[in-house]
Amino acid sequence: MDFDFLLDKASIVGSVWWLPLVFWVVYFFWCRFLDYPAELERNIRDNRVWPYLPMYWTSRNKKIIRSVSLTVFWVGTLLGACVLYSVFPHKHPSLLLIGLVLSLFIETKIRYLGTKEMIRLQRDMYFQHYTQLANRAVSKGDEISDSELLAKTRWQHHNDLRLADKEGKLLPFLRGEAKL
Repeated sequence: MDFDFLLDKASIVGSVWWLPLVFWVVYFFWCRFLDYPAELERNIRDNRVWPYLPMYWTSRNKKIIRSVSLTVFWVGTLLGACVLYSVFPHKHPSLLLIGLVLSLFIETKIRYLGTKEMIRLQRDMYFQHYTQLANRAVSKGDEISDSELLAKTRWQHHNDLRLADKEGKLLPFLRGEAKL
């Protein structure tokens, strides 16, 4: 395969400068509404107890969502690299590498911005439950251990989110309840 042929194709693809923007917007909303449980799973692996994984995040759906997410991520990254290569008047192959690194950085930030709201909402709701249960125990004069308080908080948090998820109103419930 001829390397110049690939560079010519990269220049042609890169001339459609708006295409990576479309993929980046799609990637943002894909992460925001469908792929955010992957970030929640990372928090679970970090021994955090507040993440709740939605019901649609089953083995089959998870594989499909992650596959589409990775496809959109890499297509957007490669298109971004091609655009950078075609924009500059001196088309040097190192521009593809620079474009690739720059696109990876942009898409990583897009993923962070797309998922941070759901993570923040769940975390805030968990700590809101914790504060309410602790204040209720103090006002009643009950002695409650920290482990018992954490267990009650986890149960209440997950139960509330599970019930909202069953009704198909997880996101509106989180937005309405997670106000500090």
